[in-house]
Amino acid sequence: MSRIAYIISAYTDAPHLLRLIQALEGEADFYLHVDSKVDDRPFRKLLEGRVTFVPSHRVSWGGWTQVEYQKELLKAVLQSGVEYGRVVCLSGQDYPLWSRQEIHRYFDGHRETEFIMGMNLTHSGNRRQLRKVTCYHLFRDLSWCNQWWKNKFIVASRWLMRLLPLRKPATVTIGGQACDVYFGSDYWAITLPCARHVYDRLCGEPSLVRYFRTAFTPSELCIQTIVFNSPFAPRAMRYEGAYIGLFALTPLHYIDYGRCIKVLTHEDLPHLRQSGKMFCRKVVSGPSDELLSSITH
Repeated sequence: MSRIAYIISAYTDAPHLLRLIQALEGEADFYLHVDSKVDDRPFRKLLEGRVTFVPSHRVSWGGWTQVEYQKELLKAVLQSGVEYGRVVCLSGQDYPLWSRQEIHRYFDGHRETEFIMGMNLTHSGNRRQLRKVTCYHLFRDLSWCNQWWKNKFIVASRWLMRLLPLRKPATVTIGGQACDVYFGSDYWAITLPCARHVYDRLCGEPSLVRYFRTAFTPSELCIQTIVFNSPFAPRAMRYEGAYIGLFALTPLHYIDYGRCIKVLTHEDLPHLRQSGKMFCRKVVSGPSDELLSSITH
């Protein structure tokens, strides 16, 4: 049974995160990033000795800092020296729908597969999705305390940039070549060699970093673009056809996307059981307690 590295981002609900880790413990290690905007003492109190804490970044949704903390987590995994069979990216509000034994068996049976899905944006013709990279998205990583004013400022700048004749190409330079841009979910499970390739590109490709710093939700673009322009692309999960929603680009998670991600409750249990997915998101202490008690492993 190969060992799994779980890399997790969290900002709330330390008790649930403990429950998540307890469900996955056994031939697994956990690397945790806690948003620097929140008090990490509840996480350290419950999880010290169970996880490896990585340096904290101030995270802004939709900004480059989401890629920065993924990079921090990958760095910790690679510097551990452990030959993991799989690096799995989760959020602190996930929960496994499969037992740890089923998860290990599945990954061991698909050792060469990169469980990361990508849709080619460059050739998609989907103008709305293409604007995530061709338009300049500025100021998302500003560390303003007043979130209301920050959001107003971001929205105003987005509309201004749409009106101005300033556009980026729908390709990004990697290794000195123009490469197609790919789009997918934040949540993936890749092999250690693929994780090392992603980390090396994040460290060694300043043009790639500059390009995605001004994209919208680069955490759904940057790593996907690296993988699908790499020797690992034939082993990854390329999405074909028209874009129908982010749920279709999320290979291992059940997530009910809408204007915001739905908090899952006991009434969602039939959908979860029918989904065939390995994990679900999002679950929280209190509203999701009955659901979690019904998910038996």
